[in-house]
Amino acid sequence: MIRAVFFKDAHDGRLRGFSCNGHADYSKRGKDILCSAVSALTLSCVNSITELTGDKAEVKESDGNLQCMVSIPVSPESELLLKSLHLALTSIAEEYPRNVTVTVNSLFD
Repeated sequence: MIRAVFFKDAHDGRLRGFSCNGHADYSKRGKDILCSAVSALTLSCVNSITELTGDKAEVKESDGNLQCMVSIPVSPESELLLKSLHLALTSIAEEYPRNVTVTVNSLFD
């Protein structure tokens, strides 16, 4: 199962980042359309934040895991990209609830 967790700032409620890990197990590795979709969406979000906004982000990537945390202050552009990713992954999770989950956790700095 793919588990996407979004992190929001407990003080202002704005999204700060996400973590995504696991495998959808919808099909064989290399042919899994859900894993491909989630990978494309998450990598596009990270690349857009780091290349198209002035925000700095800490990005960690390993086999089947991707984490992105935007440094404070989070620009409106980065927050919009994170909200867009949340919307897209939530839509996938609604269609494939046995393969993808999406949650939101508060960060207390």
